[in-house]
Amino acid sequence: MNTVEWSKADMKPYTAKAKRTDDTSAAAKGLLWPGIAFVALITQIPFLVTLYLSVHQWNLMRPDQGITFAGLSNFVAILGEAAFWEVLKNTFLLTILCLALCLVGGMGLALLLNRDFFGKGIIRTLFVSPFFIMPAVSGIVWKTVILNPNFGFSAYLSAKLGLPPVDWLGQYPLETIIFVVAWQWIPFFMLVLLAGLQSVSPDLMEASVLDGANRIQQFFHVTIPHLLRYIEVALLLGLIFIMGTFGEIYVTTAGGPGYASTNLPFYLYRIGFQGWDIGGASAVGVMIVILMTVFMTVLFKFMRRTFGGELS
Repeated sequence: MNTVEWSKADMKPYTAKAKRTDDTSAAAKGLLWPGIAFVALITQIPFLVTLYLSVHQWNLMRPDQGITFAGLSNFVAILGEAAFWEVLKNTFLLTILCLALCLVGGMGLALLLNRDFFGKGIIRTLFVSPFFIMPAVSGIVWKTVILNPNFGFSAYLSAKLGLPPVDWLGQYPLETIIFVVAWQWIPFFMLVLLAGLQSVSPDLMEASVLDGANRIQQFFHVTIPHLLRYIEVALLLGLIFIMGTFGEIYVTTAGGPGYASTNLPFYLYRIGFQGWDIGGASAVGVMIVILMTVFMTVLFKFMRRTFGGELS
């Protein structure tokens, strides 16, 4: 009897401590609700409105027709247009090739800057600066100062080499847009990967040297496995923002010639703000959300499958 009573008395401090922990945890979770409600307010409500409009016919040029329920006819009409499939191909190429260029270029710059040298701070700032330029400003600079076939830097360089000037935006619109977008996003990948490189343990690198690994073996068997989480973050964030590219296209090619450099966000703009078809533009917006979710899921599973348990 005394033993049982002593055990209960001995457990009282632990019971009280567990209760206080539960109360603190519940209070902390309660503090999250205002933030969750705010995020839901500014993200989910506009999406629900877009979803509502996507199943309705509403053309601003025909106010006499009003807003009428159309079911899935907007989606069927969009999918039935040949231009949509060209735009979808452009979006896929723009996203995948930009991610590949950004990953390779960002890794190369991160490896070059992951060392001590004179003027390291200034050099890093210069490499990072393109990331902080507004997309529209970047597109204007590339279009007028660099790529203009009459008075741009590329025309000047072609004349010095005895070559005819090339109208890059007219002859190679999608390829040029890919290069411009990759140029702006390579610094972001560089920053993320450089942070990962600087967190590699020197003891781990020394241990690999003692095991007889050369520089190439160190990179593929020590550095890359350590950078997998950083690569994953860079690719997922890059996918979200690169797939939504709009400013560079708007100020350079305006999606042309024809639909040669139009991606899905700019296609939405052409339908909604040039054709005034709100229902069709909303349907394209819903498709963009679905495709972005599919792209992110496929990319995430690909990385998991390729690198196995390294990311788990």
